[in-house]
Amino acid sequence: MIYGKVLCIIQARMGSERLPGKVMKELGGKPMIEHTLSRVAGSDRVDEVVLATSDKESENVMVDYLRSKGWSVFRGDENNVLKRYVDCEECYKGDIIIRVTGDCPFIDPDIIDNVITYFGINDFDYVRLDVPDTFIRGFDVEIFTRDAMLRVYEITKNIEGDSPYKEHVTFYMYKHPEEFKIGYVKGSELYAKDYRLCVDTPEDFELVTTIYNQFNNEWVSAKEIVKFLDENPEIANINQNVIQKQ
Repeated sequence: MIYGKVLCIIQARMGSERLPGKVMKELGGKPMIEHTLSRVAGSDRVDEVVLATSDKESENVMVDYLRSKGWSVFRGDENNVLKRYVDCEECYKGDIIIRVTGDCPFIDPDIIDNVITYFGINDFDYVRLDVPDTFIRGFDVEIFTRDAMLRVYEITKNIEGDSPYKEHVTFYMYKHPEEFKIGYVKGSELYAKDYRLCVDTPEDFELVTTIYNQFNNEWVSAKEIVKFLDENPEIANINQNVIQKQ
């Protein structure tokens, strides 16, 4: 079934066009990024968690805080996020890579484990949660082999200038299904909702703050959150007008 070391690389930066410094905004007395790290670390199947950020000076506040709390932090290329992942893996080593973004404070360790299990019992190069079609944005998890990541890096590294293949780690994989064996984990009816639980705007942060204050529990489950939003549509609608960046 499995496969070697499972390394989760969580990407995050202090820069954000719509909500600068969002990852260090506090939920329940600690920065949002630490909630993401803690919840991923709660997975039974993830062996190591690393925060991967850029080498810009503006990241120092986040980096210094997380290192003071004992979290592993890797610093690398700001714009070529694929290269940042490749360099991070070279430092921390992983046979299987989990990709999570740092603006998802309610990422669910049980969902992560389910995605890893599905990946492990099949011969996939890449598996993603079926967001946003049958899963809510904010629970996003992607998993791929180290070998698949390195193949993409070799294919794309000589592209000059900016490229979506460099900015988005898995973009080449799911745009070229003829080259990679790709799987999707689809959600049940409970999760097939048009809610938004990632944070990119003030409205997004207002929603996750409202949810956190309702439960006052950093380990509140995805199921509990979705049921709460189902029962309180006026809260779910706080960020209904936010348009996802393409």
